[in-house]
Amino acid sequence: MINLPMNSKTEKMQTEDDEFERLLNKFLLDMDAEAVGGEDQGETENVEDEDIKTDDEETEDDDIDLDFDLEDYPEGSVEFNERNSVKVEILKPFRHPREELKKLVGCKNIKQQIGDLLLFTTYNRAMAIGNPGWKEHNVSLHAIFFGKPGTGKTTVCKIYGSLLKEAGALSKGHVVVCGRGTFLGSNWGDEEKAVRQVLEMAKGGVLMIDEAYLLNSAHPNDPGKLVIPMLMDILANEHYRDIAIVLCGYKEPMQQLLDLNAGLASRFPNRFEFADFTVDELMEITRRRVGEYKYHFTRTAWVKYKTILAEAYANRDANTWGNARFVANLLEHIYLAHAKRCVRYVREEDSPYLKRCFAITPADIQPIEVPKPKPHIGF
Repeated sequence: MINLPMNSKTEKMQTEDDEFERLLNKFLLDMDAEAVGGEDQGETENVEDEDIKTDDEETEDDDIDLDFDLEDYPEGSVEFNERNSVKVEILKPFRHPREELKKLVGCKNIKQQIGDLLLFTTYNRAMAIGNPGWKEHNVSLHAIFFGKPGTGKTTVCKIYGSLLKEAGALSKGHVVVCGRGTFLGSNWGDEEKAVRQVLEMAKGGVLMIDEAYLLNSAHPNDPGKLVIPMLMDILANEHYRDIAIVLCGYKEPMQQLLDLNAGLASRFPNRFEFADFTVDELMEITRRRVGEYKYHFTRTAWVKYKTILAEAYANRDANTWGNARFVANLLEHIYLAHAKRCVRYVREEDSPYLKRCFAITPADIQPIEVPKPKPHIGF
């Protein structure tokens, strides 16, 4: 075989072929949707054991940068003037986002939708690299997350950004979390300043606007009404292709927002609906959260906890039920009662009862108030 010398053109073609083969192989490996969308159904109860055990491996810290440095993240504040600024939360991507997606409790439809979008994105990129001049599909990364508080929207948004980074669709994969208050300053024109600053922060990642419908109130002079049209105008610029916008909120007011703006609806074709967790799913969330502290329930405590949770769930208000947030609040009360009961053991380093501090007993568990109905949210 004769090896011909390679010029710059042939070297470039070889590089593109290698990249195409890598992406295509990755795409084919990902074709099994279960690899992305499968659920990890762990046992919530083990009646054979004295205590309800938790999985230590689920406490591993995955909230770590991918392959870029801390300085790659923008500062988290919007500056209106020297005296007026607003802090902005910035979430760093997961190291292993596919594992995080598979570990999610419930959310079967969400996992499948994200898996499908990732496969299409990877296919589109591989075809474009392997076939110069090929007309790429217009794959929009912008999304609407419909759902109540505590249904996992922020967690999924973080996974979403990390996965898009992993697939090469975004360069960083971080998430910038905003709300109505992020964009409204004290002077006319502050809205545009805020929009441009948060878009710069989110470049390479995801801009998440929580309760986005609050930007479109019934008041005709509400400055919040300017924010979403500004976003749409700026995003039309090719300079902002490396970004995904996620609008979040309750389904009904979010749908009203989309109905009022046909252009907005067309730019956000990806719709993800987050349902309430079931009691069993909330029990699984509980099991994982207490495992972060190496705690475990005794069998009788586990039964008491489930009874309290099931009663609160049965009497929940459809508009105020907190889902995983209710679990978090209930656990905070349990941790406090547990600490009061066990503090005498930790004061003595050699106490033979020190190991008892990891067991949550029925005495630690008391009901908390279930949120009452709030006024209807709408326009």
